[in-house]
Amino acid sequence: MQFVAIPSLTSGTRTYIGTVTDGGVSGGPYQVSVRVTTTNGKITRVQDNGTEGSIDDDSDHAFWSGYSVMESDGMPAKLRGKSLENVLNMQTVPDDDAHNVDAVSGATVWSDAIRHATIAALRSAPVSESESTVLAPTLTAQTCVPNASYKYIDVAMSADKDCTIRYTLDSTDPDKNSPEAAKIGWSGDIGVRLKPDLTKYPNGQVIEVRAAAFDKDGNRSDVVRQFYIFANPLKNAAYTATYSGVSAEADGITATIVTESPNYDNYNYITSLKLDSAHSEQYADFLPELFSRIYLAQTTEGVKPIEGHEQESQAVLSAVQAALNKALTASKPTLTVSPEKTTYANADAVTVTLDCPTNGAEIYYTVDNSTTMTGSTLSDPTKTGTKYENSLSESIGDIAGGTLYIRAAAKKDGKWSGIVRKDLTFAKGVKENAFVVDGTNYQSWSAAAAAVKKDGTIVLNDDVQLTEEDKLPDVACTIRSADGETKYRLSGSPMTMNADLTLSNISYALGNLYANGHDLTVSNDVETAWSFTDYSLYAGSTVNSTAASTQHISVQAGDFAVIASGRGSTTHKADVDVAVGGSAEVELAGAYMGATLDGNVTFHVADGVKLNQFLGEQSGGSVTRNLTLQIKGTPTLKSYNPTYKASVKRDSFGTLDLTGAATDFITENRNKFTGFATVLPTA
Repeated sequence: MQFVAIPSLTSGTRTYIGTVTDGGVSGGPYQVSVRVTTTNGKITRVQDNGTEGSIDDDSDHAFWSGYSVMESDGMPAKLRGKSLENVLNMQTVPDDDAHNVDAVSGATVWSDAIRHATIAALRSAPVSESESTVLAPTLTAQTCVPNASYKYIDVAMSADKDCTIRYTLDSTDPDKNSPEAAKIGWSGDIGVRLKPDLTKYPNGQVIEVRAAAFDKDGNRSDVVRQFYIFANPLKNAAYTATYSGVSAEADGITATIVTESPNYDNYNYITSLKLDSAHSEQYADFLPELFSRIYLAQTTEGVKPIEGHEQESQAVLSAVQAALNKALTASKPTLTVSPEKTTYANADAVTVTLDCPTNGAEIYYTVDNSTTMTGSTLSDPTKTGTKYENSLSESIGDIAGGTLYIRAAAKKDGKWSGIVRKDLTFAKGVKENAFVVDGTNYQSWSAAAAAVKKDGTIVLNDDVQLTEEDKLPDVACTIRSADGETKYRLSGSPMTMNADLTLSNISYALGNLYANGHDLTVSNDVETAWSFTDYSLYAGSTVNSTAASTQHISVQAGDFAVIASGRGSTTHKADVDVAVGGSAEVELAGAYMGATLDGNVTFHVADGVKLNQFLGEQSGGSVTRNLTLQIKGTPTLKSYNPTYKASVKRDSFGTLDLTGAATDFITENRNKFTGFATVLPTA
């Protein structure tokens, strides 16, 4: 039996730490540690002080955290308002009607452990004390996130009921006029959402939050401080991932660090810093600020000690660096190519340069050629790489075109960096007489485009893949395959027209084609190559454009999306007349998303066409004048989820002209067309 002296209740706020050894439910023994806060001698807060991290048995862990022993409706809640005398007299037996008042939790073993740790705490000297009678708020633990990709950090705050939390972000203490914690996110928590200022702080930013609770009489709690960090990755080195943490000791201090990639992009950050419990407690006054400086720098190099704590700071920095050394490795190499293109001409040679900002690191690389490699697995430079000495000159070496896959990694002290990769795509080459203009053979598209005269023809004798450097002719002309059954393929990057253009007897496989105010004709002998995505024909461009007179777009074959405006937030100033006939299969739109067609647009859909969709104005798109959809004969409409709408933003717009449509078509499909201000015939 032990007699315990019960101290008199003291005014103000005190914080105590208590630790006991407990056997646990099925594992253990464990060091059970709690941090207990009292106000005027009564318990106002009980927090885990490291117990959970030491529990390695699943059953014990479940009883400690999963069954609410340490949550708001568990042990701490039932300890609230108790004095040391009350806790000594509590009965911690399983819940039943006879003991509901004093029973702490159904998890008797862990309830007893927390009770004993709380008694030990309240019998010890306080680790902090103040005369405030208002319990200070709690804040989200110190957090470090990537600077550029994380848009915010939510700092949750909590305090006693009937208290208001106010905070500052300017390193001053909050008062009754400071901002009040407000609801953040979807969790229901109150606090503040911190956002990085990338313009002012491109190299990262530390934001200090100070908060205090105010009771209904205006009394303020002690001020609590915490630091939140938006950081950039290490520049001249890198870290391997250490998700479970690594520890090291220096000068009697044990530091544990966690490095990981919050963006899953192989750029690892220091996301957790901890010291052993004794030094965490001893250095509690300055440690969060010192850690914030390490997080911001992502290293201890160049980090200034905290003023007034220089010697202790240096000891902490030494311990942290010793732990970081275990994760430290070379930075990923930089990989640059010259010239830089989306698609290279078949005969191009590309200079590849590798570098690594980590002193003493060696770089190894691999080059896989899609025309010669077997299988789909790329070579690993950490296993089969060639040591990099000088810049490389790489080409595809195959007239069929293909892709070179460049991969590289750096190594230092036996540890590898992440792998950097660059894919170089080369266009198909062509034979000597690939292009014929006025009886003259050309092997170069640029030469053929320059040679063609107004209303002339570029004849294709080979499949052609255009690159971003190529451009369409400056004069009105036709592009077609040579006479015969072969339809040569015209493919490549999105292209912008510089004059009227007719496409005939080809297999169409270009990206987006921008008519840029010029007339475009897709003849009835054109076919579209199979593709995952639509082939889109725009009357406008990717910048503002104008047509000199009424612009005509005629599509008589192939599978296309035809849009009378430009793309993006552009204005196309024109009256546009779109005629669709023959065997064409189309989706039609007057104005693309965000784009403006400044003028009239008329769509003519002929008999036999397959019309999969019609939207006069897409979301954000605008036609400033009149919109007309004219249908003749019996086009085929989409059989499932059809959309034939004048506008997504106006209830009533434009004219649907069915006067030339077959009677059966009108009867069956009239109601599928919605949102038109006028429908002809009217009955």
